[in-house]
Amino acid sequence: MLMDIGELRARAAGSGEGGASPGCRPATATLALGPGEAELPAAAELAALLARVPVAEVRLADPADFSALAGHAIVRLIALIRECSSIGARITWSLALGPEQLDLIPRLDHLPAPDRITVREKGPLPVGRWRSARQFGLLYFRKGPAFLSVVDQRPESESRIVLDDPVLMDVFRRGLEGCAWAGLTRDPLRAAAAYDLVDRGLLLRVGRHCVTLPVHMHSWPLGTTLLGGTLASAGKKPEGAEE
Repeated sequence: MLMDIGELRARAAGSGEGGASPGCRPATATLALGPGEAELPAAAELAALLARVPVAEVRLADPADFSALAGHAIVRLIALIRECSSIGARITWSLALGPEQLDLIPRLDHLPAPDRITVREKGPLPVGRWRSARQFGLLYFRKGPAFLSVVDQRPESESRIVLDDPVLMDVFRRGLEGCAWAGLTRDPLRAAAAYDLVDRGLLLRVGRHCVTLPVHMHSWPLGTTLLGGTLASAGKKPEGAEE
């Protein structure tokens, strides 16, 4: 059964204060999101809705055409795909790029793999180039009591980063929904923090907008196939007190 975002909102509003019962995922319905901005909820809203009304799958009805979409729409889509990864909701999508946008693949391929990748004027690319199709947990963060712990297992930047500077953490969090670059860099301290996060590959700038890239790892669900990667081979849960 297909439902759109309007029906999901209506069901969530009528589900009562308790929300969904534990263990009720997967459900049978598929949430289909269209290309229009009205049909693309904010990442935090989608997470809250799916906590109340779980679905079996989130499906982007049309290809995410980054060669045609405006920057604000691209960062919202990236945030939505990343949030589905964070909450463990399966997402089905496809991606279209312009030839000049191929450098986006290594910046985004920690996210759930698309079904298809098409490059304008060149044709399809093998989905195997998308690294999350082979490896889970490439780029994620967990919350500590007064810090954010980021694990970056991409070969070009493999590291563990602890963000404990309040300004860096604020910029990182503000970018989670996707936002205007000008608003994020409104003063010198936040501008310096934003450029630092871009340099580390943790914040992606798309024209006049930007979005935080690492997935929020709430838990490490071993033994489950999810997001195009096999969690049983993903390794042990990172040590420490992060959530």
